[in-house]
Amino acid sequence: MDTPRLETERLILRALAPDDRSAVFENYSDPDVAEWFFDQPLMQIEQADRVIERFLKKTAEGSCLAWAVLLKESGEFVGTCSYENLDAALHGEIGFDLAKKYWGRGYMTEALDAVIAYGFTVLGLIRIRADTYSRNSRARRVLEKLGFSVDSVGEDSHCYALPRAEWLTLRHRGARGEAA
Repeated sequence: MDTPRLETERLILRALAPDDRSAVFENYSDPDVAEWFFDQPLMQIEQADRVIERFLKKTAEGSCLAWAVLLKESGEFVGTCSYENLDAALHGEIGFDLAKKYWGRGYMTEALDAVIAYGFTVLGLIRIRADTYSRNSRARRVLEKLGFSVDSVGEDSHCYALPRAEWLTLRHRGARGEAA
């Protein structure tokens, strides 16, 4: 399965590639970003290669789509987002990260809105999930803005879900100018 290029008002989402190693390393070597994904920040650039290789392998197997998120104006890499655990039951799980210097600007909400629309309209998904640490208030806020609701709560995690029917309802309300 090929990762399609997606565009939003301010962003370009394109397939994550080996050439993204420096940007991925920079992002995941930041302790404030890495704490949500790894036991410790990346220390060597070869670790970024392995992260990218894992995404590319899963993409080749058909269980993942991974995007590099770039600013449309400058081409600067700001983060990644992905579908993982895509399955025949038409479910998918989104994951995302954003470089700290871009936090609070709405970029990830914008990127994920496009990824979610692609999942429901092109992939035909019926439900999208996202797992995050309970203490990751930024990620939880992004998911809630996009219409996800808490599906379950673990010891230190929140599992969110967005069924296609709910997404369609939110889209319809938004198109009519009502609060979504």
